[in-house]
Amino acid sequence: MAKKAEEKDYFNVSDWEVANVRVLDFGTFFTLKLPGAAFYNMRVVPAGRKYDAFIAMPEEKGKDKNYYKLFNIYFDPDDAKEIIEEVEKQAKKAEK
Repeated sequence: MAKKAEEKDYFNVSDWEVANVRVLDFGTFFTLKLPGAAFYNMRVVPAGRKYDAFIAMPEEKGKDKNYYKLFNIYFDPDDAKEIIEEVEKQAKKAEK
């Protein structure tokens, strides 16, 4: 059954851990660990004038010089907010 554009299934991240937080010039990168899985090189994109902060998936440059996502995870907005807050918390600890 096809879903309407506004309907999304969100990935269940009830038991997660943030690790390997690194702050670089072009974003804050981290690993999201879940039971039985680890998602490397995820990035928190800071809020801009027209959008809130969000989690970006890793990308790879193709032969055509365009960038393509390696995978995509659809987070519930509340889960994404919690993950971003934890990444920011760990990034601040690392700066000290």
